[in-house]
Amino acid sequence: MNGTAHRSVGSMEGKVGLVTGAGSPMGIGRSLVIKLVESGAAAVYACDLNMGSIASLQEECKVIRSDSVVEGRVLDVSSEQQTLAVLKDITRRHGRFDFYFANAGFANYRNLHDTEVAHYDRQINVMQRGVFLAIKFGSQAMMVTSQEKAQPGGAIVVTGSCAGFLGSYSDLPYAVAKTALHGMVSSASFQLSASNIRVNGVAPGFTKTSIIVLSQDAEKGQYTNTLSREEVDTKRQWFVERAGLLKAPQYCYNRQADAAEIANIQVFLASDEAASINGQMILADSGKTAAAMGEACSGPIPPIQALDLS
Repeated sequence: MNGTAHRSVGSMEGKVGLVTGAGSPMGIGRSLVIKLVESGAAAVYACDLNMGSIASLQEECKVIRSDSVVEGRVLDVSSEQQTLAVLKDITRRHGRFDFYFANAGFANYRNLHDTEVAHYDRQINVMQRGVFLAIKFGSQAMMVTSQEKAQPGGAIVVTGSCAGFLGSYSDLPYAVAKTALHGMVSSASFQLSASNIRVNGVAPGFTKTSIIVLSQDAEKGQYTNTLSREEVDTKRQWFVERAGLLKAPQYCYNRQADAAEIANIQVFLASDEAASINGQMILADSGKTAAAMGEACSGPIPPIQALDLS
């Protein structure tokens, strides 16, 4: 291992797999690739329709661990043909396939009146059909054994959303797609229980990502993002303001998570350290769902006073 020492969140030493939705300049997918490299993964394939930020991702990962392979792959996650092609290529090259992070997402808010059928279909294709293909074919790739991998098995981790728990978080198509993942994770964990493959999900709340900015371009068929992290962060401020996060009381449940926080949980779930966790959708929304009505009933929340040590 070369470069600066980094704290890993769960060993992925020697493992091979892919992350979808990993081509943006800031987001959960990019953070997943970085965390996997930090955790010792032998090869991580960063898949997306947008390859604009892959070069900078590779450079960042090389500093962390120069012997980990990080490659970009153009992938439409809703395509059965493309999903199979990527999985076969990776498995043939490395003799193994161990993890699949089904993270690709699409979010461009519409109220119900303005929601076109095409908009609904796109969200379902990316975040529901795409995850089905990940589970169906990713699990098959994990069953391939070789000299490099004597025993079959692996882990699939899905990126859900608190929109699957909270109706006011998103538009209807996004909520439908993300809510469906609960059933997929639960059923798939059972269906794959004889195959040494675990399936879990993480449902983030407000997180600092580029999904709002890049989804607007993607809906126009534009996948050539060249924006920097700083530019994306500036462009997403309108959403932060509309969501009331700037004016809201600074309680834990109103905070925006860093993408790396979510990636930490997901990489742990994929590691052997989480062997007893299966079929779960972990809510990681800083308590937003638990807070529900916020101050509406309770009034302002005072901070706890420090223990009197006298």
